[in-house]
Amino acid sequence: MAEYDISDLHHGDFEKKAVTAFFCVTPVFLIARFISRLLAKQLGTDDWAALAAFAFTMSCNSVTLAAFSYGWGRHKTNLSARDLQICLTLHWVFQITYKLAVAMNKASILLLYLRIMSHRLYRVASFTLLAIVALFAVSTTIASVFQCVPVQKAWIKSTPGHCYNLVKAWYSNAVFSIVTDILILMLPMHMVYKLQRDKREKLLLYAVFGLGSFVTFTSVMRFFALKSAENPDTTYDITSGFWSVIEINVGVICICLPPLRALLSRHVSFFNRNRSHDDTEGPYGSHSAPSELITIGGGNGTGKRGAHKIRGLEDSEEELVYATNAHSVPVRDSGITKKTEFAVTETHVTGSDSDKQMRLKPWEEIHAS
Repeated sequence: MAEYDISDLHHGDFEKKAVTAFFCVTPVFLIARFISRLLAKQLGTDDWAALAAFAFTMSCNSVTLAAFSYGWGRHKTNLSARDLQICLTLHWVFQITYKLAVAMNKASILLLYLRIMSHRLYRVASFTLLAIVALFAVSTTIASVFQCVPVQKAWIKSTPGHCYNLVKAWYSNAVFSIVTDILILMLPMHMVYKLQRDKREKLLLYAVFGLGSFVTFTSVMRFFALKSAENPDTTYDITSGFWSVIEINVGVICICLPPLRALLSRHVSFFNRNRSHDDTEGPYGSHSAPSELITIGGGNGTGKRGAHKIRGLEDSEEELVYATNAHSVPVRDSGITKKTEFAVTETHVTGSDSDKQMRLKPWEEIHAS
């Protein structure tokens, strides 16, 4: 009787440990993002895209851990026919959810750009990238589902039919992912460079938008790890799958970090812009001109997507440009905004007017349409 080979029993432990760690860490960042958004009352489409990315990522984590229960990470010759079939089935599911997770990560950050960018050129670029990412995600997902004809040949190799070259498809997918990551990463950098803000705030902006470089790094590492996918021992050489898991989990973590500014600003003064400015205080508070929030590339708030300040915005990542302009009036989309200014003046005290030591000017209402 042949001796049972257990030399590869712990070969896949490195990926199992990584997936387990991400199972604990990734949800924390997603929950923190939504708490931050709810506190600022700013839930948007980018948040729901992040939630979808998280759901697909957790699905990838789940099927990976489940596959380890059936021998994933071991030589396929050491697996029973049933266990091998289950591993290959779960691997097929992983390929589908992985592509959707990557796409939703990219979509979330692009939707955030559309939320804070008002310059037409950058908005067109963001919409274009979003459309390209969406079309590629749909096409590659369909291709993953029907990688074999009939479909069940993907996990029952003895079934008559044919499959396309998966490794070549994965290389193409990796190149597309890296190129789009770089484009998404570079898109806001030029605008930040042109902003007339102090060095600390610009560095903070560069750091916020530069978080995507971590995802790009993991995508590059996965590209080089795809060489292992050429090994016919599918269940044993799992290096590329390991980097795929890292890529999508790091992606979710990175897209959750920018919105955490609202949460951090409540506890860390470095992230609170209002605490970093020294205003000249008088008996009635600051004498500075009324302030307004404008989006990146927005000018003076006179366009269709002009500046407007909403509750909680001062504590979010959308407070990327904070301007003081006493002459511009914020205009909301397809509506009318009323701006009320308060002015305080003091009069000299005379003997006959001692009872009129101070006089307030009436409120001035400025209407803009």
